[in-house]
Amino acid sequence: MPRSSWLFGPALSLCLIPFAAIAQTPPDCAKPVGRADRTICASVDLKVAAEELATLLRDTLGNTPADDRDTIARAQKAFLTERDGTCADKSAITACRALYETRTADLAAQNSTAQKKLAAVVAGIPKDAKAAAMALQRYNGAPAKAWLVYLYQSGAVAVPDKDATVRRLVDEIVNQGLPKDPYLLEEMANLGDIPSAPLGTSLLFLRHVLSTTEMDAPCFLFTKHGQPAFEAFGAFWGNARDETPGLCNPPSSLFDLPEWKAVSTHMDPAIEPALVERGSIRHGYERQFEVDDLQASLVPSTLLEAPMSAEAKKMAEQRGRAVAAFRSWGDFDAWPEKEYRAAVHTLPAAITATSKLYREKFKLNPQTADQAAKAAADRFIAGRLGLIMPDE
Repeated sequence: MPRSSWLFGPALSLCLIPFAAIAQTPPDCAKPVGRADRTICASVDLKVAAEELATLLRDTLGNTPADDRDTIARAQKAFLTERDGTCADKSAITACRALYETRTADLAAQNSTAQKKLAAVVAGIPKDAKAAAMALQRYNGAPAKAWLVYLYQSGAVAVPDKDATVRRLVDEIVNQGLPKDPYLLEEMANLGDIPSAPLGTSLLFLRHVLSTTEMDAPCFLFTKHGQPAFEAFGAFWGNARDETPGLCNPPSSLFDLPEWKAVSTHMDPAIEPALVERGSIRHGYERQFEVDDLQASLVPSTLLEAPMSAEAKKMAEQRGRAVAAFRSWGDFDAWPEKEYRAAVHTLPAAITATSKLYREKFKLNPQTADQAAKAAADRFIAGRLGLIMPDE
């Protein structure tokens, strides 16, 4: 496929400027054309800068509606003209690098703004999914296409020949719209055929795509789909990759209740050093803290649902072992006995306050509210205790 087609996609023909003009970055260092290309290809830093700029340009154009891309194209053409002059002399590598840094910063700001506008389109899905789908069709980037996959696959928007349409979108996302990250692409391949997969797989596909962006997972995914959404957006990699995508903020957090703050006071001194000791694995634990908080604060009834995925079932088993360990804790080197006893003493008040909240705010019946409150407590305790329990 020609580079211009791979980098920008057919929808960009709507722009007034020929895209051959902006497809000159990065240069083909196997066959550099012109003095500027030779300067760039002679510097490792400049080659990386040119490749990063090309990726950022692709993403910015993809996250911008078709009829708004012309401004970006004109700015890129102006940059290339200036680059060809500044970078023509190999003695001007510093000035050439500065030019790339400036252009990259400008594009990064535009891309961030574009993603916020795209997120606003997505936020309209609960109100009018069809209108959101029509707006998303004006985009050519992976995030918009992933949201279309979600809308079609979830049945929120009907589309002729759904399976073929979804497969085409998935293929375009994987082969044209994502970073060439072998780990990410492997996880995408492991998902199998999206149209024939359960909704949870489609949500995990969406999660993977959003993890390459600045966009957050909106709350309506969790209120609408419950357990499959919480599983899809939970800890997945067990490293810093789990920091993305960001999660929506619930209207209020259950664990901000003073009763839960009291429990935290007696657990945090043992947990915080353990997080540091875990290195990059800590990000997986912290991600699950976030998801547990979101689930307990946003859709508490789902805490009582059985896990669906194999990973979630394994996590539930681990949670059960951690709760059992809490009830008979004896490793007072890891968690001092005084703090442990204090946590045990304050926990019932936190569960009672949670049950009250679930009855009053979420209108759960008393029995369900009590069960959900205890399940929330299990999530809170087990997630943290897992950090200081011996590895299996």
